[in-house]
Amino acid sequence: MSSPAGGPTRLSLPHLLHPDSWDLPEWDGPRCEDPYGVVEKLGDLDSSIAMLMRYRNSLRPVHRLTTDVMLLVFANLVEQDDSTTLCSFGYGSNPWVTMSHVCYQWRTVVLSCPLLWTRISTRWPNAALTCLERSADAPIALEVCVDASAEAASRVIGAVLPHATRIQHLFFPSTFQSADMRALLAPLLEAPMPALHTLQVYKVRMDEDCFPLPDFFGGKTPSLKKLKLRYAIPGIGSVTYSHLTHLLLKGKKSKPITMQLSRLLGILEQCPHLEVLRIAKTTIVASSTEEKEELSPVSLDHLRLLDIGRSSANMISTLLSHLIMPDCAMRLYVLLEKGADSNFRFGVPDNLQELRLLQNITRLHVEYSCGNDYVTVQGNSNGNLFEFTVTIPHDSDMGEMQSIAGQFLQTVVNTLDLSTLEEFAISECYHQGVYIGLTKRRWAHAFHRMPLLRTLHVHVHSPTDAGFCRSMLAALATERDASTGGPLCPRLETLSMMNDKTWSSLHCYLMAKERLEAGHPLKRVSMRQPYYEDLEDVEDTDLPTLRRVVDNVDLEPPTVELLDFPDEKW
Repeated sequence: MSSPAGGPTRLSLPHLLHPDSWDLPEWDGPRCEDPYGVVEKLGDLDSSIAMLMRYRNSLRPVHRLTTDVMLLVFANLVEQDDSTTLCSFGYGSNPWVTMSHVCYQWRTVVLSCPLLWTRISTRWPNAALTCLERSADAPIALEVCVDASAEAASRVIGAVLPHATRIQHLFFPSTFQSADMRALLAPLLEAPMPALHTLQVYKVRMDEDCFPLPDFFGGKTPSLKKLKLRYAIPGIGSVTYSHLTHLLLKGKKSKPITMQLSRLLGILEQCPHLEVLRIAKTTIVASSTEEKEELSPVSLDHLRLLDIGRSSANMISTLLSHLIMPDCAMRLYVLLEKGADSNFRFGVPDNLQELRLLQNITRLHVEYSCGNDYVTVQGNSNGNLFEFTVTIPHDSDMGEMQSIAGQFLQTVVNTLDLSTLEEFAISECYHQGVYIGLTKRRWAHAFHRMPLLRTLHVHVHSPTDAGFCRSMLAALATERDASTGGPLCPRLETLSMMNDKTWSSLHCYLMAKERLEAGHPLKRVSMRQPYYEDLEDVEDTDLPTLRRVVDNVDLEPPTVELLDFPDEKW
């Protein structure tokens, strides 16, 4: 811009915002010469424009945050991304390099925070070297990528070795047992790692069987808290277990891990601080006779989640009988067994009172899925959720689940202590068959063991006329408590039913009337049946009659579903 002869004028935003007032040389003339050095001046103007853009960015609301606050925000992104997925967010330097180009302030924050440059992958060797340099002395996470070339992996591991004491998280593939991978990782796996917090062997497709985990880092990992293994079998001395809080093992579907019970208990004995134990696609086998005699109880006072994959009922019950878990949620997948006394075994030990296991049960839900030949038994014990998913083995002669439904329910009732039960639900998931053995006598026996029952739910999703209510209502209406002479379940207040074709309003009326006369009235009966839906006025049905003996009768039963079990990410 030109200025008057009296001297340069002060450049301000109004001058720049009105191009019609500009006085630029050769604005309308030929473009072939630059006698006034306009190009150089425009280059300086580009720098000024860049500074103005920086000034504009500084006026935006996000830039009211101080550098310290932005640093906390970015650092929190790293902490929240606890994913161990291959090549997850943050591995390599690319995400932070991209963020450093957003604006000057972000660049300052990103380049000054070593914590943001701690995730290193062998897939990107150049980025790994950048991260090592900028991470300073912060703890680092190393991912050995199965897709990385041998040259790239060797280059990264060689650069990381001097920083092995800083490695806090280490992830390598299940194919590390191959000759090439083992030779590549040998220096790293032999180096001491006092700061190692997480060790994970992640899944890579392989044809070999599951393999035993060798002794790593001289067996000295004093800070190790999370051990997650796919296709690998841990040994007693593989790592240091003294501070371990999470132990997750998962084998192959076609070739599951096989682990002796004594070996598993030996490892758990070294984990006094264990909080989560998850074992999947693993076959737990019996120990030798000598080892059985030496098995002692293992105290896991901090265990809050036990999740065991498909195993035999005998092995599950034996394992539970050797674990002391005062405050733990359990999810167990059990292969149903039939004992010599013709009673079923579904993984619950016989001596529950001595073990103080599954005590003070207040809620129980039994859900049949006979189309898939399994049944789920879920409940609350001392405030903790427990869940047994019981499956009939394929090579069993027990028949289908529908044929043993009544006998299995009796086994559940006889095995568990239901003296404190307040809510019981029985449901069925979309099946075409008819249940066998759910007789009036068996229901009377079941209700006799539930003296404090307050709420009863019956939900059926079958298109057939199968159901539970006919024999259930008959037991509640006609049977008597042998000790008191009164009705069964004297505290029963709420009864809900959904789509059970065997429902009998007459039985319900007789039961409610007798309870009312005995001083134990029902407070609510809630039903849902198709024949109530097509009527213009439901008051023309049997509902008014039921309301004579029940305070509240409605057609909106509550939804009753299995609770979501707390899960752990792999």
